[in-house]
Amino acid sequence: MIIRKSVFSLFVFFFVSSLFSQDKFNRIELLQETKVESARKEIEISIRNVDISKFPEMRIIIEAYNKLGEPVDTLTSDNLFVFEKGVPKKVTKVEKIPVVDNVLVDFIFAIDITGSMQTYINQVKDNIADFTTNLTKRGIDYRLGLILFDDDISKVFKPTNKVADFIGWLAPVRAFGGGDEKENALEALDEATRFRFRPDAVRCVVLITDAPYHQAGEKGMGTTRHTTQSIIEKLIKNDIRVFSIAPPRLKNYEIISRSTRGAAFDLDLPFSNILDNFSKQLTNLYILSYRSDEPVIPDSIEIALFNPTDNKLVKKVIPIVELGRKLIIENLLFKTGQYNLPEVIKELDILAEFMINKPNVSIIIEGHTDNVGTDAFNYVLSQKRAESVMNYLASKGVDKSRMSIVGYGKRRPIASNKDEFGRQLNRRTEIVIITSPEKNN
Repeated sequence: MIIRKSVFSLFVFFFVSSLFSQDKFNRIELLQETKVESARKEIEISIRNVDISKFPEMRIIIEAYNKLGEPVDTLTSDNLFVFEKGVPKKVTKVEKIPVVDNVLVDFIFAIDITGSMQTYINQVKDNIADFTTNLTKRGIDYRLGLILFDDDISKVFKPTNKVADFIGWLAPVRAFGGGDEKENALEALDEATRFRFRPDAVRCVVLITDAPYHQAGEKGMGTTRHTTQSIIEKLIKNDIRVFSIAPPRLKNYEIISRSTRGAAFDLDLPFSNILDNFSKQLTNLYILSYRSDEPVIPDSIEIALFNPTDNKLVKKVIPIVELGRKLIIENLLFKTGQYNLPEVIKELDILAEFMINKPNVSIIIEGHTDNVGTDAFNYVLSQKRAESVMNYLASKGVDKSRMSIVGYGKRRPIASNKDEFGRQLNRRTEIVIITSPEKNN
């Protein structure tokens, strides 16, 4: 089978209430006549995962939020449309993923303490109590850790669930100095990978800085072994999401954040809004389902939002296959409690051909289970499922040196295990892209 490079456009349209009174024909007609312009910052859309287990049936896990980081939480099949190459496709279902019971999240704040940062440090101190209160209200069991840095790592504090301790760590901090323009944010991120996180916790680093960072090989006051690429790969391997709070002009922070399934925020936005919305992002995910007419997995998705004020579409291209992107292969490939694969799996054949055609793409295969069974049983089962996928891809010509496996058992659910819908989402295998396909050019 010859696999062609496939880049197609997926248009996801979000409508406001003023459009709800029109019938679907008129809405589609309006959208087809609307000019599509360059990306804007009023609304951000993030694709968290792409489920290819039933390709050409596509399921896309998305979240949408405004410029303040507030989620757009009214998504339904009535206000979402999908277009492939300009042809409208039926959105068959839009489901909100149930909130996981008692979500465990370990937050590590990595804060630049050079001279210009004191105001922002004070804002963190002033808003952290409300932040943790909102976390609790949303069912998030949190811990807070702290890394202070400039050209070097100044101080490191291990995670705690006591807000008073965290405030006490920050209380004596006085920002000063800064010998050159750049600071050592990459070493701070590297330091975060050494923390002892709780086994079941979501790992988040909140990076706050107003300065660019040192990279390996550069001259300056700070030294680091890392580049943007190498720190992203290490963060992904350690399953750490980065939420950066920095000036928008410092684009590398946004690259790191998005590559690790985090988000980037403007340093000048109110900290109360930014911190509050971390918790919302962790519990506000939707699944959009539709059927693709494409012969292969697409490389990229184009998402457009309807702006009723100027009757225009705002579009944004989001690669499906990019550094840090996860492709989901559900446990539907396996019988319950088993890890053996059938002889032929079309979805994995497509993935194998894709990797053969992109020799610089490497992957991590993650195995996951629901909460049925013991911890030990699910851990071994998840490893064996990941290994089965690796062996299958290898049998189709993918070099094993380009693949690594890890089993998480039931430790990292993405949905509630209280019902079969949530358990089905949790019984999954995820393929993590760890080498950027841009290098294949």
